[in-house]
Amino acid sequence: MTENNTTSWDTSHVGLCADCRYAQQIESGRGSMFYRCERSASDQTFQKYPRLPVIQCSGHQVNNLA
Repeated sequence: MTENNTTSWDTSHVGLCADCRYAQQIESGRGSMFYRCERSASDQTFQKYPRLPVIQCSGHQVNNLA
């Protein structure tokens, strides 16, 4: 399983999830990639696995890795 590694997938296919602190990149055993929204655990208004690309999200926060 790969987490928070957006370099393996073209970010234009992901949208806002590509740099969101709440997005977790999941790779299935068969190699399919999914983005899980961790905000969905505490707020049901967020989809657990949003349809990509996400172009608008009220919960988006940029992941500051610096």
